[in-house]
Amino acid sequence: MSQVSGEYGIQPYRRNLLNISRLMIAIGVLSGTTLFASAFQNGSFENPVISPGPDFSTVPTGWVKVDPTGNGLFLELNTTFGIPFVAANGSQMYGFGGNGAQTGSLSQTFDTLLGGNYAVDFQYIVQQGNESEAMKVEVLDGSTVLASTQFTFSDRLAWASAPTLNFTATSGAATLRFTDLTGALLPGAGSDANWALDAVTVNGVGGDGTGSVPEPSTFGLVGLTTAAALVWRRMQRRSFVSRLAR
Repeated sequence: MSQVSGEYGIQPYRRNLLNISRLMIAIGVLSGTTLFASAFQNGSFENPVISPGPDFSTVPTGWVKVDPTGNGLFLELNTTFGIPFVAANGSQMYGFGGNGAQTGSLSQTFDTLLGGNYAVDFQYIVQQGNESEAMKVEVLDGSTVLASTQFTFSDRLAWASAPTLNFTATSGAATLRFTDLTGALLPGAGSDANWALDAVTVNGVGGDGTGSVPEPSTFGLVGLTTAAALVWRRMQRRSFVSRLAR
């Protein structure tokens, strides 16, 4: 049996396959550049592993530190100052206020979904000395503050959970920043004490307050799949109309 090549034969079929192949290649390229989100990471400061502590030079994976004194911020073990061990949070945490420092910050930028609602939670502790400490917590989109809180505390040798900090994303990324404000809010205090941060989480919150916001990759994949389906449908429709016209 001979093959039919013309309008109703294999040529239109091959052209459709070629178009679909090109579309799938485009989807693959986009997947490699926009679909894989950089999610919030290492909120319990378990990476990289240190031994012993405190470690003033190692920066936790995914985080950026600003340490004006060079020896005020440090990665540590729970055994460094004998503070309570919480198995769910691992054995490492991050310290502020070392060697009398009262400044410095630790931040992380991560992907968000435009318009998505998020909740930030964390724990803190005063681990050395008897003075009060102070911190500021901000969520930023560039230089725009999306949410902010600051407070003093004296929860010595007992982990305390901070009130949840909620924010709505205004772009595809946000920055969470913790700043030691002891020197600014408590002049003359805190020079013989330091504090630690642990169990930092950023979770998506659904519109009803109980769900979760899909990752940007989920929406990107859905959008591309829908686009592929629409293109295929359009090609099929054009082929059908062309046959009717003839």
